[in-house]
Amino acid sequence: MTNVINTGLSSQAVANTPMTTNAAGNGRPAVAPSIGPAAATSEAVTVSTGAQITTQLLDAARAATGVNTTTVMQIRSNIQNGTYNVTPENLASSMAAALKDKTS
Repeated sequence: MTNVINTGLSSQAVANTPMTTNAAGNGRPAVAPSIGPAAATSEAVTVSTGAQITTQLLDAARAATGVNTTTVMQIRSNIQNGTYNVTPENLASSMAAALKDKTS
């Protein structure tokens, strides 16, 4: 993915701009510097694959609907009632399924 950015000023035009200071001598320009006609330049920016994936993940997270409150309330109720029981086999099975989904 490559984006082209038009800066509007050549770096040479900016480098050759005279800087005048105001009466206070604090380094701030007394007036905006005058830059003569400058050739517009363009710079290409290539976004890495990792940055593209990160952007896609952030977009997906922003578009997500959020927490499944029905499931959360059910689990919370089961915990409070003492009926929430996770066996090591069920936990291992769920973890394996989640990892399989991530790698495929």
